[in-house]
Amino acid sequence: MLLVLMTVGISASLVVASAAPLERKREEDRFFALLEQDIHYVQSQSYSLETSVVLIFRDGKPGYEVMYGLNHPGYSRSMPKSVSLSAASNLREVYFTPSGSIRHPGTMRFSTSRGERTVTVHLGKGRVVVSK
Repeated sequence: MLLVLMTVGISASLVVASAAPLERKREEDRFFALLEQDIHYVQSQSYSLETSVVLIFRDGKPGYEVMYGLNHPGYSRSMPKSVSLSAASNLREVYFTPSGSIRHPGTMRFSTSRGERTVTVHLGKGRVVVSK
């Protein structure tokens, strides 16, 4: 009886231990999907409101903020603990002009639990590519 109980306990602990990395990956994937959607939303807001809208990653804050114009805060989102913006990024903000075009193209590099992921913002119409 004790042997069966020990076997069940060990099996349950293995299942729980293997589920944690999978949940972390899902959380990271949700974050990057939401980031991509927020970038597209910011672009549509800049075009429809005819004002500049910026999505900013600030130093020391684990997440990003959306600013309308230069001083009107929008909303902010936090990043999972396993994701951080790398110092090698040449882009810390996605700035859309009132016409909906991008002001500064570049690549944001993120360190994740599964390696590096990039978000590339192209010049012109603001097309965004999120690596897998």
